[in-house]
Formats: sequence, structure tokens, C-alpha cells
Amino acid sequence: MISMLFRDVADYFSKIEAASSRLIMTDYLEELIQKTPAADVKRIVYLLQGRVAPNFEGQEIGFGEKLIAQGIAKATGFTRSEVDTLFKKIGDLGSAAEQMMEKKKQGSLFRENLSVEKVFTNLKKMAYSEGTGSQELKIKLLAELFNSASPLEARYIARIPLGNIRLGIGDPTIMDALAIMIAKENGLIPKEVKSRVKEEKTKKVKGQKAKGEKKSDEEKAKKKEEKLEDEEKRKARQPLREKIEAAYNVFSDLGEIAQMLKDGGLAGLDKVHIAPGTPIRPTAAERLPGAAEIIEKLGTCAVEAKYDGFRVQVSKDGENIKIFSRQSEDITDMFPEIIEAAKVQLTPKKCIVEGEALAFNDATQEYYPFQVTIQRKRKYEVEKKAKEYPLKLFLFDVMLVDGKDTMNLPLHERRKILAGMIKPGNIITLSEQKIISTAKELEEFFEEKISQGLEGVMAKDLDASYIAGARKFAWIKLKRSYKGTLDDTLDLVIIGYYKGKGKRTEFGLGALLVASYNDKKDTLESVAKIGTGMSEEMLSQLEELLSKTTTKKKPLRAECELTPDFWVEPKYVIEVRADEITKSPMHACCKEGGVGLALRFPRMISIRTDKKPETATTSEEVKHMFSIQKRVSLEAADYTKGAAGKEKL
Repeated sequence: MISMLFRDVADYFSKIEAASSRLIMTDYLEELIQKTPAADVKRIVYLLQGRVAPNFEGQEIGFGEKLIAQGIAKATGFTRSEVDTLFKKIGDLGSAAEQMMEKKKQGSLFRENLSVEKVFTNLKKMAYSEGTGSQELKIKLLAELFNSASPLEARYIARIPLGNIRLGIGDPTIMDALAIMIAKENGLIPKEVKSRVKEEKTKKVKGQKAKGEKKSDEEKAKKKEEKLEDEEKRKARQPLREKIEAAYNVFSDLGEIAQMLKDGGLAGLDKVHIAPGTPIRPTAAERLPGAAEIIEKLGTCAVEAKYDGFRVQVSKDGENIKIFSRQSEDITDMFPEIIEAAKVQLTPKKCIVEGEALAFNDATQEYYPFQVTIQRKRKYEVEKKAKEYPLKLFLFDVMLVDGKDTMNLPLHERRKILAGMIKPGNIITLSEQKIISTAKELEEFFEEKISQGLEGVMAKDLDASYIAGARKFAWIKLKRSYKGTLDDTLDLVIIGYYKGKGKRTEFGLGALLVASYNDKKDTLESVAKIGTGMSEEMLSQLEELLSKTTTKKKPLRAECELTPDFWVEPKYVIEVRADEITKSPMHACCKEGGVGLALRFPRMISIRTDKKPETATTSEEVKHMFSIQKRVSLEAADYTKGAAGKEKL
């Protein structure tokens, strides 16, 4: 089958990048996928993700800006210095490549029309190229693409190897586009229903109204009609979207899922099944303010110690052991002791289990804090750190045993299966669990775990199945809040930063603008401006990371009324602690009636290298935490009033 021309793909990428709303972006994306030949669909999805393979295969293209700049210089005849100067001026290597291709000083001896297959193949060769001469080969392969590229194609050929295509599209938007495609194919969305793509084209032809000019009644009616159409489309695609996401949750390869849908429609998802080697997206926990609320919600439940380490999924297929992070990244090579223990201590020939790995001092029987455990996540000096901080793996769930899918079994049955498949040993053990029926028992167990240096506890519904990739009240974590203050931490996405003042001038960074993740809209909503909690070393590290991802305009996924000195591509997640959540007209998190939610006195704790924007604290979670905080605050106030009254008596 003939591959699609890359110039057509680049044209759609450009339209998506320039789109004025997420609805229009999604419509353009659906149109692109619809027109893409089946042979190219998987490739297109991977390129949208800034990859050449699913995340769990760990094959990143691995190009730095210097190598991209060398490729641009080699293809255009400009010097490296000229490329670097333009890049520094406009802040985007893709746009720099586009401008230099328009003014290139040399022609190429051989030029071909680039296909998606050609671009993807060259990028894949770059990703897999290692050892002596690999850098030269990568530059050659990249320059080969630039030689045949149009200026617009060059923009994206330069960006993709950096893992940052700058379209503002995450996995949820890709799944929305796939759902719309299937809905149209099944007649659930009439083809005559006007898409926002057509609306956008009409706007560009007619031009926009002057700022402040009032809309006519006709325009208001049209806007209302479009809103109804969008709602109809949402209703039609939502059930399909849920099925696509359910498949993605147990088979973390969105490119392959897109291929299945393209080849066989919704029935194509029947091919999806869980198997060792392909990670399952982990279930997530909800929050409640106290032990009484948890018992009221779950009744008699299983309560486990909440370990502050690496949440890992261990996949065993005979002697082949894979270890995946909560982000479905392959981190096998980082934990050699777990690999060896899994071969010996896990009795099934094939299985998928989940647990928490953390540094543990056997001599003192003490858990090390996360700041110590995080040192084990490294590609180099692995053996040295393994001896310094050996890990213990506490298993708490099982999804597959010798070909049997256990995810739909109730928790109490899964626990029995898990307990029966672990041989005694020094590395792998069962997580501590207690069956609890009263708030008093839960509170006592919680206090015991806190005194041991753990985060808290996790209460679980004994009859619940394993709900991959979802946040449900089947699992509830407990971290105490006092007097309405916020005692839990949040994982937030950096969307911009401010220049340093005073002592911080030398670091080039003084404060961060951070956002929560709206998983319904696939957007990032500002929630705080953070200027405390960062050491000088951390400031330097952050400036070095963020300066490489600056962008002239606000990221497409960001919703924010504040304007930092520098916008950045949403890539890095940090752990944040604050005194409380307050209402604020300045921030976009859960904004209604001009008022959103914000953090009061926020401070940075650490950079969460194990998280990505899509797994940051959601806006809905922030809203829930705010409601819990208000409730605890009112209860504390009532208690204080009652105590004061007793004193008077």
C-alpha cells in the first residue's frame, strides 16, 4: 500500500497547531486519521506522541537540540552559529528549520517527495542507532529528510526527534478523534453535521469582527445551534470513547489500538487482551477526609500500608522479566535485584503483578524516605546504588496468572491468589493488609503506619475488581487534614516561569506557574504561582530544564489568565505542598462564574520524574480536596464552639 505524503500530514499538523479551540483541533485530527491509509495510522499516532514506538518499548529518538541544529545546517548551507542565533531568537527549533529552509543556501542533488513511511523509518533508525558512529548516522539520516522537505515539513521533522511536536494534543484528544471517526462510520454522527473545521475555514475567509463589536441576534442563534451540535457529537462519541479508553487501559499502545480501529472498526478492539510484556495502566485512588467517612463509604474493607516508593508493575514471561513504571515506561534495567527475585519468588510461569518498591533498611527494619528511593531511578551506576540502597518490593495486586485474567475478580479473591504465588525471600513480599470494620480500628492502623515513617494507608473495597486506568472509590487513600489546612501534596504541571529577582537573578528563574490536569477536556488549568521551596541547586536545575522548552505563545492545552515571563511546553511535573485551597479569580482550575481554585502559600517539594502531565493531580481532585477541606474546617469550628460553650458552663 502506498504511504501518505508527509506534506499532507504536515499541513494538518499546522492546522491543528493554529486551531482556536480544542473542538476544532479534534475535528482536524479526526479528518487526518480518516484520510490516513491503514498502513500509516500507527505511525501517525506515534508521531503525534513524539515517539517511534509505544512508551513501554523505551525507544526514544534521543536527539538533543545541538544535533538537530547540525542537521539543519548540513541541509541548508547555513552555519551552526547562524542556526543557533535564529533558534535563540525565536525559541523553537522547528520554526528555525522552517525559516532556514525557505532561504536555504544550497540545493540538494537528490530530492524526493517525503512519505510518512520514509520519515518514520529514518526517525526509527535514529532511535535504534547506538555505539560508535551513531551520532554521525543520526545527523546524516536527519539531513536526508531536511534535503527533501518543504519548509513546513521541516518544522515538524525538527520537532519530532525532540519529543515535543508542540500541537497541544495528548492521548485523550487522540482517543476523542478516534471515537468521532468510528461514530461517523456507524452513522451515529450524521456526515452532514457541520464540523468546527468548516466553521474555522469560514472565519478565516470572512475575517473576525473588531474587538468589542457586539454579536447580532443571528450570530447568537448560530452560536447556540453550534453548541447543540457539539453536544450531540459528544453524546454520540462518548460511549465509543469509553470503549477505546478501556482497551487502552489494559493495552498501553495507542498506535496499535488506532490500527485495530482503522482495520476493523469497533470490532477491531476484540483483539485486545492482556499479556506479559504489555503494561496495564494502573488504577488510582480517591480521597476522603477521615476514617469515619471511609468506613461509611466502604463498610468492612481491606486496609493496606501506603508505601512511599516506586509503584511498579512486574511482568513475568518465563525467564523474561519486565518492570514498568506507573507511566508504563520500561524501567527493568534499573532494578536488577527485583528481576532476579521475580524469577525465583514468583511461582507462576506467566503473571502480571503490581506493588510498591522502596529502599528498606533490613538491619533497622526502617523504610527510607522517597528522596532516598528516587536515587535508584537511574540508567548509570545501577549496581552501585543497588548495593547502597537495596529495594524491597511489597506486592498488593495481581492481574494475570498463567493466562488467566484476574482483573474482574473481587479484591479478596485476588489477594488469596497473590498470597499463594509468592515464595519466601528477601526482596518480594506481600504488602501489609488488615481487614477493618470500624473507624477506630482504621484510625489506629493509620497512626501505626505514620509512626513507621509511611505516607498513610489505603482502604480498598473487598468486592471491587481491578479498574485499570481509572480513579474510583474502590481505593481510598487517607492522609490526615487538621483544622481545614491541606496536609496532602499535589502533583502539578509547570506551564510557565518568571525571571528571578534579587538573589535569584543569577539563576534566571524566580517562580513557577503550575496547573492541574483537566482529564475531561485534556487541558491544563492554572492553580498556583510558586516561589518557595526551591534550593539554589533546584533553581539551576529547573532553569536548565525549562529554558529548553520555552515557547513564544501560551501552550494550546493551557488555560490561564496570568502571563509569565516565559511559557513552556507542559512536560515537567512537580510535587507541591500548600496550606490550603482557596477561591481565586486569577486561576482557571475549576473556574465557574469567574472564580476558580488556587493554592494558598504553595511550596515546591520535588520534581516528579516518574510522572507526566496526564497523570498529574486532576482539577476534579483539587475540587474534591477543597470540599473535604471546607468540611474539616467547619467540623473544627463546630468543635471549637462546643468546647468554648462547655468551658463557660
